[in-house]
Amino acid sequence: MNVRKNVVMFIGITQEVIGVFAIAFACVLYFNIFDTRINLEIPFEHVSFYILLLFVFGFVSILSGLFLIRERLELGGGNS
Repeated sequence: MNVRKNVVMFIGITQEVIGVFAIAFACVLYFNIFDTRINLEIPFEHVSFYILLLFVFGFVSILSGLFLIRERLELGGGNS
């Protein structure tokens, strides 16, 4: 059971990190830091769509990671 707890915690933290990076990349894309839009050849008309996708993916990933971490903490509190 200890292996399951560790795997759940690792996946939860990984999802949290991926979600934060997705939202951070959306901000980098919006503010065009390091000429990101030019380097990725993204037309200005499509930027809002990509930002929306990145924010939705980021928030879903963060929520999923939080639920996994909560499950891990609940598993750790029991005698199983």
